[in-house]
Amino acid sequence: MKATVEQVKVIPNRTMEIANLYHKQSLELINLALTHNKKAIEASHNRATELLQVKDTKNIHELVTAHMSSQVRDYLSFATEAYQLGFYAHSEVANIFQQQIIDNRALTNEMLKHHALAGNPVSSMALSIVNSALHTSQSVIDSAKAAASKTAELAKSALLNKSK
Repeated sequence: MKATVEQVKVIPNRTMEIANLYHKQSLELINLALTHNKKAIEASHNRATELLQVKDTKNIHELVTAHMSSQVRDYLSFATEAYQLGFYAHSEVANIFQQQIIDNRALTNEMLKHHALAGNPVSSMALSIVNSALHTSQSVIDSAKAAASKTAELAKSALLNKSK
């Protein structure tokens, strides 16, 4: 039983992991917004300079159209990068939850193997049912993990393709 108590102490504090992740993602999002604003100000200055340098008024329409499409691309790029940050954060939180489930499963398995429960026939039957449920849930977790990683790969490749 002492080994189990030691295992409980070893399981990391997932709340702090999630709080650290939230803090990190908040800073990255702020940095992204500041970078985007800096680029937007520079681009606005460049567009104004280009408009002031146009001699022929017939070219203004084409220049404004080009500037508008450039600005839309910049905002879409910003939105895509912000979405990507959120997607990565969600993926990391899912990994943290999955690790918590794995740790709890290992702890439960250790408790079920405890010798005090082994002699009782009712306990043995209950243990076999619980073990079966644990193995089934582990296989479901494994398949969900595989599906989540495949989805993450598809989303990453889609985002990378759209940003190019």
